[in-house]
Amino acid sequence: MLKNNILYLSDRIFLSDKNIPKTLLDEMRTLGLIAPDMLKVNFCGVVSYCDGLAVFFPRNYNTSNIKLDVSSHLLIQALLKYYQNKDSAIYAQENGDEVIGGRSFTLATSLLDDYRSNGLYVRRVKEKTINSGKVNWARTIARSTSYPTENGPIYLDFFASRSRYISNCETAKIHAQVIKELFSNYGVLWLGVSSYFDERLELLSKPLGSIEVQIAYLQRELQVTYSERDMFLIKSLIQYLRVQKGSNASKVLIGVRKFHHMWESMLDECLVGKYAVNNKLPVPVYQTIDDKFIPVAQKGQRTDTVLKFPESNRFAVVDAKYYEANSPNTAPGWSDLVKQFYYQKAVSLLEGVNASVSNHFVFPGGSGELKAAHVAERGVIVTAETDCLGEQYPTIYCHYQDPIKLLEAYVKNHQLIELTDELFNVVDYS
Repeated sequence: MLKNNILYLSDRIFLSDKNIPKTLLDEMRTLGLIAPDMLKVNFCGVVSYCDGLAVFFPRNYNTSNIKLDVSSHLLIQALLKYYQNKDSAIYAQENGDEVIGGRSFTLATSLLDDYRSNGLYVRRVKEKTINSGKVNWARTIARSTSYPTENGPIYLDFFASRSRYISNCETAKIHAQVIKELFSNYGVLWLGVSSYFDERLELLSKPLGSIEVQIAYLQRELQVTYSERDMFLIKSLIQYLRVQKGSNASKVLIGVRKFHHMWESMLDECLVGKYAVNNKLPVPVYQTIDDKFIPVAQKGQRTDTVLKFPESNRFAVVDAKYYEANSPNTAPGWSDLVKQFYYQKAVSLLEGVNASVSNHFVFPGGSGELKAAHVAERGVIVTAETDCLGEQYPTIYCHYQDPIKLLEAYVKNHQLIELTDELFNVVDYS
């Protein structure tokens, strides 16, 4: 497989789009990423097919001001971070939206990072010597002839030991083979480079035997290994070979089917001034036929993100919406608006009459056509904001965030200061 042949596409692209090769569609159907009733791709991540790799970026990403190879690097780093984040992983599992291939990819990247830090495995062998190395006095006294002197016995021969390092052992060959496979499959994307060549890996010959033989050899090696790094490495190699046993080692698959959960999680982490309110919001209470009142806290209101402006009583209720949102027809519907109205009302009741609480949608994209969402009576011709029912249904302001810049901020633990300022500055709090 030519792994440097990378095809860049977008989540939610139509299956009929001429940019998607038939071989890629066939592979995605085989992997269960495309169902018979689907018209669009619902996948964000990386998948291999017979002609190379296909990278599916988040929808509405801007192609004019990014380097695609760097953006691919950011995408898989963000996927790995999202997978390894326990809170995100639990939330994704509850919604049936775990990261596909996350476990295998975590193992692959840990092996790659270990190799970059420590190099190839070398076996440390301790051998017995005479008159060379570290003296073993107990053995020397027991086995050597001593010659008495005024200052004590003298030994002409010293029994000693020294360590020798073997760099072309079978474990090193297995390690080299695995790392070459990982660089071929993941290296270009994980390292963020266009190509990679390592002479050290090419100099070692292939290991002997089948995968079962290699696993058995590593298990024996593990029994005589005491270094923490070596034990971690050998256990990881065994785990990798077990995963590859009976599977196609050239398959690469890492991504999510429902990127909107990851979109919400990344925005929640990167916005500034996050304010925890979910554990304070009202909860439903059910009255039984015998007049018992039972609260159900786990079914209470759960906002995406609430922000509080520093040293003020200004709040912003933010709903991260992974919609196309390039027109009113591709924007959130009534149910999404109603939830936002109730969230705004709940936070207002919680914070008191002096609190100013605004509503916001954040869509993917560098820019967009939508400025705000209002509600008006049916049949009324709306030409200005004053024609809408602003007192009963507060305005929901619309914002756009470049998904690639969000990936970068999420991976690098940066904050979205510009977007946060926009959320608060778009509202007139006077």
